[in-house]
Amino acid sequence: MMKCDNYLCIYQSNEECLLNEIRIDALGMCTECIYPDFNEEILNEAKLKLLNKYEKDREEDID
Repeated sequence: MMKCDNYLCIYQSNEECLLNEIRIDALGMCTECIYPDFNEEILNEAKLKLLNKYEKDREEDID
């Protein structure tokens, strides 16, 4: 199995690619990668949650 750190790709599981073969483009990116469609509401909630976390961490670093 090939290592893969793209946790959003549907073919990635436990840091490994589930495919036997992949193609890499000129930029070194996997051309087989497929991202799941996220409901906009769920995506916005996740983004806001992460943004709040990183802003809080950043404020603590400044203090």
